[in-house]
Amino acid sequence: MYVTGNVRNPGVYRLRSETSVAQIIPMAGGFTDWANQRKILIIRNEDGREKRITVNYKKIIGGSDPGSNVILRAGDTIVVP
Repeated sequence: MYVTGNVRNPGVYRLRSETSVAQIIPMAGGFTDWANQRKILIIRNEDGREKRITVNYKKIIGGSDPGSNVILRAGDTIVVP
């Protein structure tokens, strides 16, 4: 899994157990001051096609949309604009 963009420690992260978007951000050092926490992009390869999932981190953490706390898969790329 690769985390890039406006996080403090972008890079490759190995998932040892089930990990969600809300868990990977702190693993990557948290957001920079310029991060758009409302439009985090997950790029996933499904059946040979690229799938893009947009996640609003603020809604997940605030509890208004906990269902959007996507469980990440090996090979996913997380982009924090």
